[in-house]
Amino acid sequence: MITVAYSLVTYDVTGLTPEACEHCLASVKSELIQVPGVVGVDVNTEEARVSILTDGPVDDALIRAAMDAAGCAVVTP
Repeated sequence: MITVAYSLVTYDVTGLTPEACEHCLASVKSELIQVPGVVGVDVNTEEARVSILTDGPVDDALIRAAMDAAGCAVVTP
């Protein structure tokens, strides 16, 4: 039997607005899905949030780098 544990992590980000174009949204998803361990990405422009589904531990620095490459930044508390 194979068991996979998934985690959902949500990030508040800058650079996302309700007016964001489809190309920008696709860029965010494309960059994040390439991070090892990321299996799903949901972008909520209304709340300026990105939710990331992972199938194991993911390096937070890689998430932040992917967001930077997509033109957004993670808001640090």
